[in-house]
Amino acid sequence: MEKWFSPSQPEFGVTFSSLYSEKLGLNPQETYLALLHDLQIKKIRLPIYWSEIEPLPGEFDWQMTDFFVAEAEKSGVNLTLAIGRKVPRWPECFIPDWAEALEYNQGQDAVLNMEQKVVERYKNSPAVERWQVENEPFFPFGICPAPDKDFFLEEVALVHELDNRPIVVTVSGEMDPWILNALSGDVLGVSMYRLSWNGALGLFPFPFVPSIYRARSWLTGFFVDQVIVSELQAEPWFVKPIEELTSTERATAFTAEDLKNNLEFARQSGFSEVYLWGAEWWYAEKLEGRDELWETAKKFIK
Repeated sequence: MEKWFSPSQPEFGVTFSSLYSEKLGLNPQETYLALLHDLQIKKIRLPIYWSEIEPLPGEFDWQMTDFFVAEAEKSGVNLTLAIGRKVPRWPECFIPDWAEALEYNQGQDAVLNMEQKVVERYKNSPAVERWQVENEPFFPFGICPAPDKDFFLEEVALVHELDNRPIVVTVSGEMDPWILNALSGDVLGVSMYRLSWNGALGLFPFPFVPSIYRARSWLTGFFVDQVIVSELQAEPWFVKPIEELTSTERATAFTAEDLKNNLEFARQSGFSEVYLWGAEWWYAEKLEGRDELWETAKKFIK
């Protein structure tokens, strides 16, 4: 058990999604460089989207990912590369059209082949700190195949065989069991959401306090090397399409004060590393003349 609890300021990183950047009308490369050079982020969780890197069977396009990894190397950034069918951002699973048509076993073989290609390409990069295999693989959320624990363990075994870096397994910090799922990997990443939404209740707060996360982290720390926050809510929970939001709705949906409160909640929970969810949104807001989230994040991250 190592570094499972930190009473001081955690080390902050972010998740960065090229596809979410594009959805917000941003240039992914420009946004990524702003995170590196303006915010001076030193830890990034980077999803690698299967649908983007292998648009046709056996034909790989590495251009975007190569750029992100190379720039991380130049800036001394530590990357967690998230691979698999299910990686961060909606709709959760990013399966190429050609793979959707495969029989189940063939589809599994295609996933493993893709993961092998990714690991072999980037395992020699000094920027790669960890691998994340799938995203919340046991939580039935998103437009995805049903969870398959046996296949997930096969994926983890493959990555371990190819490279000795730690493997992160992620769970819903509010909805999933921690210890049972932590046993699959070396590091457990948990989400931390203060607000959620469903059709019956609308937006509602999770009734958790920092001590709950702290206690669960302490217990889980006996079974893994480290427990981190892989996803701290740092942007609005959108209840309608982003393009339909007015300027006022965008400005008030998640404020700088909300961000400060969530960062303080995470600090009180005692995790040594916390990855924020929503950096692309901060940059989009900054370009619209609302830089409060960006500047608030900059103060905390530095």
